[in-house]
Amino acid sequence: MTDPGNDRPADATSPVADFGTLPPLPSSDPVVAVPSPSSRSRKTSLLAVATCAVLLAGAVGFWWGSRDGDNSLGPLKSVDISAAKLAETEADEDCDDYDDASYNDCDTETTFTYKYKIKNDGDGVASYSAVINAFDEDGNFIGQDYISVSHLPPGKTKTDDGEFNTYSNFEGAKEPSDISTVRVAHVERTALAN
Repeated sequence: MTDPGNDRPADATSPVADFGTLPPLPSSDPVVAVPSPSSRSRKTSLLAVATCAVLLAGAVGFWWGSRDGDNSLGPLKSVDISAAKLAETEADEDCDDYDDASYNDCDTETTFTYKYKIKNDGDGVASYSAVINAFDEDGNFIGQDYISVSHLPPGKTKTDDGEFNTYSNFEGAKEPSDISTVRVAHVERTALAN
């Protein structure tokens, strides 16, 4: 390398030094030798794979054996729905359309009613809350209802009526007459310390 404007070579104290030329590149990729795995590392790998397979088989066997038992449903088994039907309700005899705190109860309305039963199969007093989903004839979700019972003693059952009416929160422009089936979607059991 030379100094600018000068044909003589740069001295050693110059900030620009001559590194010369690079060695030529090899004509093929370098060969790297990889040691073959020892029989001990192969045995360790096989042992790890076998252990994982045994654990997975055990988990699948446990799931398969417990899936049909009553306990696998958890709180869902505590709620039954029956007698679901579309009904035309009539106005109350003592209705009051002038009450600002309630909806218009002097009109007849179409409702979808169902009976529900909540049973406490546990050992102690518990409260239950459940979500009931409504579906149309194509199986599409169209609305939800909520039911609950408080402080249900063990072994006791509460039976009541639930309904979807004009004032229910439906998907789109659906109405109670669009409901074909209702199903229990979620049940929560809260054990109480009384």
